[in-house]
Amino acid sequence: MAPRIALAAMALALALPARALNHDTVVAPLPAGPFAVACSNIAQDASLIAPGASATDYWEGRPVDGVDHYVDQILADPAAVVQFDALVPDIRSLYPGHAGDPVAFVAIVCYPTSRSNADPDYILPQTGEAIPHMQLPGDAPKLISASEYAVAFGTHLDPAAQFPARLPLIVYSHGLTGSPISSGYVEVMVQLAAHGFMVAAPFHGDPRFSRVRIEDISDFFYLLRDFDRVVELQLMRPVALKAMTDYLLADPGFAPGIDTQRIGGFGASMGGEAMAALLGAKLTTSLDRNCSDSVHDPRIRAAVGYVPYAGQSFLPAFCDSQQGAEGVNRPYLAISGTADTTAPIGVAQRAVNQFGSSRYLVQLIDGKHEFRPEDAGDLFTWTVTFLDAYLDVPTDPGAMARFIHMNGVTGGRDDSMVVDVHVPFANTGGDTDVVEFYNSLLGHYFMAAGAGEIDGIDHGAAGPGWERTGEAFKAWLTMPQDAFTLAVPVCRFYGTPAGGPNSHFFTASASECSIVKASGGWYYEGIGFYIRPVDPDGRCPDGYLEVSRAYNQGFPRNDSNHRFSTSDSTMAEMARKGWVVEGTVMCTLP
Repeated sequence: MAPRIALAAMALALALPARALNHDTVVAPLPAGPFAVACSNIAQDASLIAPGASATDYWEGRPVDGVDHYVDQILADPAAVVQFDALVPDIRSLYPGHAGDPVAFVAIVCYPTSRSNADPDYILPQTGEAIPHMQLPGDAPKLISASEYAVAFGTHLDPAAQFPARLPLIVYSHGLTGSPISSGYVEVMVQLAAHGFMVAAPFHGDPRFSRVRIEDISDFFYLLRDFDRVVELQLMRPVALKAMTDYLLADPGFAPGIDTQRIGGFGASMGGEAMAALLGAKLTTSLDRNCSDSVHDPRIRAAVGYVPYAGQSFLPAFCDSQQGAEGVNRPYLAISGTADTTAPIGVAQRAVNQFGSSRYLVQLIDGKHEFRPEDAGDLFTWTVTFLDAYLDVPTDPGAMARFIHMNGVTGGRDDSMVVDVHVPFANTGGDTDVVEFYNSLLGHYFMAAGAGEIDGIDHGAAGPGWERTGEAFKAWLTMPQDAFTLAVPVCRFYGTPAGGPNSHFFTASASECSIVKASGGWYYEGIGFYIRPVDPDGRCPDGYLEVSRAYNQGFPRNDSNHRFSTSDSTMAEMARKGWVVEGTVMCTLP
């Protein structure tokens, strides 16, 4: 290949600014949500608490003096409380204690309500924390009206629109042996509801299935002795969460206020593992790391895991090498602490990297397995922005544009994005996916646009060794007619016919295209696809993802190859491998 080709590539690299790529902004924490919040009835009768036991023993399902307890035993008015049965799959090897049985669960639901809601707060026994505007026995839930919901976001409906607003639903799963009304968890529920979500959480009552405690899950010898029961406990969580969603969607009080197209999830610790299971992951169900399917729920479109449990290095939660995590097929955001020994961030990152969906991991520097009030801004800002973006919440149309740029939140612990891979949304309006492949024999990357070429590579038409990487971005096969798109053709070159490398090169820059055509070392194959070019300042318009380019410095070996990605973490990994990150070269819609 002619030396001038390398010089042209070097000139381009020097012209591109050295800066962060997509996730380049540290934002202020979101303010408190604009909505008043009400919750379903969870009133308790202290006289029903057994001697020597406490209210929290019942909330968390802890046995006292050998007697099992659960929250349904101390309810003041059971008929007023959200209760449902979850039918356990009839698989004795996975559910040794409850296979085929119905298991009773209690849940609490918090939701935006009218500012005129006069129902009193309920003060929880033992902790003294408040359940706001708790639903009274005999009353239907006082869901916020569509007209009042719209006003909170600066729009207006006919004041007569007093039917319930269609709210995005968050299916919420607390940490191991906790409860949704334990300290910390109830605050998170209420704050999420204040941001416009209906939030529903079961009392998992984990000790009903296994006596495992939070300190035990990193103890190999405990797991060796009681692993079958620990497996049942883990598998019961998605069973309960799916059954709760079924119940709410059939309930005449709550169903009218649920937008069934905008159901998301939030889980803390083992609840984060449950979210991955609902989104398609398989779980480790034997000490030799074999996989088994859990209960999945295709209605959940995106989920967040806070300090999510993904197992230990000696026993990953998602099977050998976390390969069971490949089944996750909807967006997931993990928020992990770098000092967490209960749910180690390295183990979580290996799982997240296996997900087959849009996947993100935010690190909290020096964060442990805990929720601190001073970190609330980090948690809510990441969670709400992510869920608003991926659930396409209509009251927050700018959420995706903000999430694309987020790299941290001020206050609380230092935090930053360490994994960011966006899988494009479904194609509309004539766009197409540009799909990335990697050849393990050549060590080369290639991107293909158009179903015909992609399908051909999948079936071996380009030779052996090509596999999809799981990354892609949007473009057009023909020039879009939308005058606001401002797309340009992307020149496609191939090196081999002119004695160059067995590799392709793409550019959306007209000047670079002309230089490469004139160099003589690359064969011009034509227009690969059409895409939005980079603005003169080297940036992409608001709402677009930046497509960056990395170069393997293979010119001296006549083995040049380039990689194109919207992922900052992918570009960082290529830099660690010695590739030159040349900067942003194209712009794509999510």
